[in-house]
Amino acid sequence: MIELLKKNSFFLISIGAVPSAIIRWQIDNILIVNIIGCFLLGFINSLPIAKRYKLIFGFGFCGSLTTFSGWSLKLVQLINQGFYKLFFFNSILIVIFGLFSVAIGHFLAKKIIN
Repeated sequence: MIELLKKNSFFLISIGAVPSAIIRWQIDNILIVNIIGCFLLGFINSLPIAKRYKLIFGFGFCGSLTTFSGWSLKLVQLINQGFYKLFFFNSILIVIFGLFSVAIGHFLAKKIIN
């Protein structure tokens, strides 16, 4: 039974990840996709919906949309080019915007529910 649930979870996450990966491929701005993904994750995770929908939209869609590896590559490129101030600015900016976006999504979902 547990194996079936794991396979089902994998399938549900994949359903959300595929369209999100295509969207991510079309948007060439790491900051924008991470802000959108963080907002949606905060929103979806705060809704009283079934776990399967949270797997599809939260883990699958938002997880595939946001890009830690792309952000990390961008930071390494900034260091290699000698843009140290821009490196620190980007490092702090994306974390602050991400946290702020999750919080806004969370509070908006709570307002809609109540």
